[in-house]
Amino acid sequence: MKIAKLFISVLFCGLFFACTNDRKEQKVVTDTTALQHKGTVSSEILSDIPWTAALDTNTQQYTMIKNKLIEGEVLGVTNVLEAINRKYPENKLVLERQNADTVFVKVEDASYLTQSSGSTGARVFLAESTYSLTEIPSVRVVFFNFKIGDHATPGAYTRKSFDFSMP
Repeated sequence: MKIAKLFISVLFCGLFFACTNDRKEQKVVTDTTALQHKGTVSSEILSDIPWTAALDTNTQQYTMIKNKLIEGEVLGVTNVLEAINRKYPENKLVLERQNADTVFVKVEDASYLTQSSGSTGARVFLAESTYSLTEIPSVRVVFFNFKIGDHATPGAYTRKSFDFSMP
């Protein structure tokens, strides 16, 4: 008799926990769907980054050029970061979080960015990353987290942070 009561109790607990886990899984799917509509998550792979820096050979100045090839593609923080990481694998960006209109990203290993890419290379990377992420309607600021170095400084960047007319 005791074995039967124990068996029924264990069976009841198992069913209870199984039902609880299903509800949590459902909530995660719902939250991900909501983030897709806010521009945070997108499963589509971009063909390229939304903005690139182009050197004018006559003036020797960089200008930012919007990539017409990605018009109509769905932009989200996830797929924009993936496209940036594909172009710049040595400066891999990892999403830390998004707060209101600010995306917080960490450069996993900033040694190339801060020590090896030169000042212009670092500015181009930060500009292309900032312009590309702020192309997402809900993003206006990109906060880069990395150890300060000779060629780059961490912090909050907007499109106004980059004036390529200066040497």
